[in-house]
Amino acid sequence: MKKLIISITSLLTFLLIGAGWYFSGLIYEVGLNPEFADTQDVGTAEDRVVVEKISSSSISLNVEEEQWGVMLENGIYGIIGQNGEGVIGKIINTEGNIIERELVQINGSLVKGDRVSSSSGLLLDEESGVYKILGTSGWSGQATQGVYTPMSVVGLDYEDIIYKSDIGDFPAYLTSEGENGIVIFVHGFRGDYSREVFAQLRAKDLMNEGFRSMVISYRNDRGLPQDPSGIYQYGVSEWKDIDAAINEARKITDNVVLWGISGGGGPVSSWVENSNDTNKISGIILEAPVISFWESVEVNGAARFPWLPQGLFSYFKVVTELRYGIDFDSMDFRDAVINSDIPTLLFHGDDDEWVPVEMSDVIAESRDKNFTYIRSENVGHVTSWNADPEMYVRELSIFLNSLD
Repeated sequence: MKKLIISITSLLTFLLIGAGWYFSGLIYEVGLNPEFADTQDVGTAEDRVVVEKISSSSISLNVEEEQWGVMLENGIYGIIGQNGEGVIGKIINTEGNIIERELVQINGSLVKGDRVSSSSGLLLDEESGVYKILGTSGWSGQATQGVYTPMSVVGLDYEDIIYKSDIGDFPAYLTSEGENGIVIFVHGFRGDYSREVFAQLRAKDLMNEGFRSMVISYRNDRGLPQDPSGIYQYGVSEWKDIDAAINEARKITDNVVLWGISGGGGPVSSWVENSNDTNKISGIILEAPVISFWESVEVNGAARFPWLPQGLFSYFKVVTELRYGIDFDSMDFRDAVINSDIPTLLFHGDDDEWVPVEMSDVIAESRDKNFTYIRSENVGHVTSWNADPEMYVRELSIFLNSLD
């Protein structure tokens, strides 16, 4: 019996060490290594959605598996099939894997048995009242292969600019129209300013409020200066690039607003913590922000590996820190946001499997000064606009017009 206990203990120890080594390596490669490019193949993240039934006013979808999509979430979204595409709206009925939704519009052919993918990138053509769906034959949104611009997405004139940070030069788009100020978009994890479609879609809304949009790049973007540490720092050092972008914008206006999207929330929040002059900006907008990187590791890991005991993540955190010399606590900027008095507007959906809504909840519960929290029900990652476009634009307008 004693030998059996020793054998079992040795086996469990070996398995625990092996798991720590494997998952710490995975955390490093997927979340910290700028050179890693196979993030879509990590864990279970495949969407399988089939058209079950379709009429002139509704469509039923068989959601066989949907880890990261939006077919089961509230809001308005595009669906793309092999021979056509459509726009789906409110949820009518759900029964098992079958969900029936309002069919807002259809282009081409969608029939029973078609496999479809989703797109949250929608643009309402105000003249025709018809939605354009990003990435379709009718509207790719691209200026050239893989490159999007404010002109190609929303028809806004812009200029290519360069701003200088402490480690080098960084490109950005700056739209031309707007006398009230500039909104600086800070993209998310593994983002690219020339592919930041969310920012470019919102640029038209901002132009209607009198604001220009500055869609920036920053360190560790592909092909641009890398952080000396060799890893993504989630704000620890990236805030310096944000500060340089603010200084560039202030050459034009003294009304500058930061907008951090997903992983862009860390650099923005870190800027709040580290800047020696937070009066350089008038306000902050956050959309599903990563304000504490480790919290996002846990919720993302649970979505990709649902069979993994949650208690192991604390162990993986320690192993990753020891193995790679990383301090995850330095990537936590919640206190900076909570203690700030900079006017802040925060959007977050409660079904976000990339960034935990609980992180935003804590901030909202702890801060009551100059803070507006829009928490959307049954809505995923960076899709608060899709949940209710009219509400979203209205809240933007109220916030921007309240800034001094």
